[in-house]
Amino acid sequence: MAASSTLWTGRLRYTPLLNILIFIFAVACFGPAASYANAAIKTPVHEDSLGYKSTRPTNVIIFAYTLFMPFFTILQSLVDLALHFYFSLHPIYALVISVIYSTGWLSQWIIWMDCEITTIGFFNGGEPDNCFMRNLERAEYSTLPSKASFEVVEARVGLGFVVLALYIAYGVMAALAVARKRKAAKGR
Repeated sequence: MAASSTLWTGRLRYTPLLNILIFIFAVACFGPAASYANAAIKTPVHEDSLGYKSTRPTNVIIFAYTLFMPFFTILQSLVDLALHFYFSLHPIYALVISVIYSTGWLSQWIIWMDCEITTIGFFNGGEPDNCFMRNLERAEYSTLPSKASFEVVEARVGLGFVVLALYIAYGVMAALAVARKRKAAKGR
């Protein structure tokens, strides 16, 4: 088993626990995200009494917006666990993956915060109409959970932040393992 290999020594041998936590929180984030995507797809396209036109994007865009990072995080964490236990998960690979996924989760979290938690977008000069999810929430016949139940949005955004923090910790552990391996190589 690679769990006892010299690549992950000392406290770093507990790195698979981080993978398990990433998997658990990504699955937990996938639930509210799927609920949100389902409600967004069911929201009718019309113009409400305030004059806001709710032009719903395609299903692909809705799924990419809500489910992309949770879905691929679930797959990636399973691959990492398999590599760690059955083969050999190299710390450099883990470091690269953690940087990529930390960046992805940070981007996703910022977009979710800007589009769903705030009433005015940060990145569009104060104009609230650039985010299609905010436009859908204004629709009179909206079925979005954020209109009926803000807790769904808060849960997804909060769980996304936890996954981001776990990936940062995973990256730190991988960087420590790389440094330890380089130090051991110099000592020979």
